[in-house]
Amino acid sequence: MVTSKNLGEYEELLSEYNFFRVHHSSIVNIAEVKKYLRGEGGSVVMSNGEQIEVAKRRKDDFLNNFIRR
Repeated sequence: MVTSKNLGEYEELLSEYNFFRVHHSSIVNIAEVKKYLRGEGGSVVMSNGEQIEVAKRRKDDFLNNFIRR
């Protein structure tokens, strides 16, 4: 996708729709996360099988949102 908005703008627009920024280059729909894999920051496995890294500094916030879904 090519866009004139930066990821931070999308993060703000989508946060109320169950999306979460897991890394500086990735926003995920929490409803599509199938599992969390432990690690330094860890990673998530999406419903399509794609694995996406979670930044160390975003891990705790992500897990809190993931558990509450």
